[in-house]
Amino acid sequence: MGRKLTKQQQRILEERRQEQLASDCEHQYKGRIISQHGAHVTLEDEAGNLHKASFRQSLGAIVCGDFVYYQFEQEEPVVTTRLPRTNIFSRLGFGGKEKILAANLDQIFIVLAPEPEPSPSLIDRYLIATHYLGIQTHLLVNKFDLIENPDQWDFLDDYRGLDLSLYQTSIHDPESIAILREGLSQKTSIFVGQSGVGKSSLTNKLIPELNLQTQKINESTGLGNHTTSSTTLYHLPEENTFLIDSPGVRSFNIEHLPVSAIDDGFPEIAPLTRQCKFSNCRHLQDPHCAVKDALERGDITERRVESYMQILASLKEA
Repeated sequence: MGRKLTKQQQRILEERRQEQLASDCEHQYKGRIISQHGAHVTLEDEAGNLHKASFRQSLGAIVCGDFVYYQFEQEEPVVTTRLPRTNIFSRLGFGGKEKILAANLDQIFIVLAPEPEPSPSLIDRYLIATHYLGIQTHLLVNKFDLIENPDQWDFLDDYRGLDLSLYQTSIHDPESIAILREGLSQKTSIFVGQSGVGKSSLTNKLIPELNLQTQKINESTGLGNHTTSSTTLYHLPEENTFLIDSPGVRSFNIEHLPVSAIDDGFPEIAPLTRQCKFSNCRHLQDPHCAVKDALERGDITERRVESYMQILASLKEA
């Protein structure tokens, strides 16, 4: 019996198969997936025209941002080949299966706002996923003109030194939008974050002709309402500049990632855990704990340590 291939080897073989298919097929056209709805996708051809197309089920998941080849069958476009992806952004979906949200990204913006109340735990989970996948990540504080209590944002100090850029925006402040537009230029970016933080409002400001639907925060719950129902890719006026607006979330499940991925999201803590005297150190509770020593020195913060331990426990239980 032959040796079972690892997932990485299977992925490499699949990418080579897709490349061979692309070179073998004639009368094909290249496009990029704008959005996906059930058994159909909206794709953009190289001339900028949009097409509603079906796709071969043997291709597996076709997602926003994918580059594909398609051909016309009975005058209807059909996606026949998915080109190899540079990366994917995914979460754990229903039924415990990985759900790919978008592909071929250059950077991710985690969008925050005064309302709904920012969730540092959600940010930590995003950072684990984005660092594990090797995608550049930024924090974006939207609606900064509505901030009444600056102390609400003290938790952002936890992320200093983690190679994260911080943007502050308001749709009523043209300068902040211009700075953001410059940061988006020549790249494929995605906005992620809680419902109600203003991702669609920002997208509308960057691309005014879109007129995407937006909603206010639910006053009874303090939570945002979902307005974006599917992950969708848009063109910005600048050449080769693409923005993906994604549905808002209230949680972000990463239990499909290996436990080792946590180290990627907590680079200031993970190395310390290997310096503790005891290999089974519970951190903060046992003697000769390098994590506790670093906390006492002020090198790390208690909130990040607690978040690290909580997420570590959840992945070990998954």
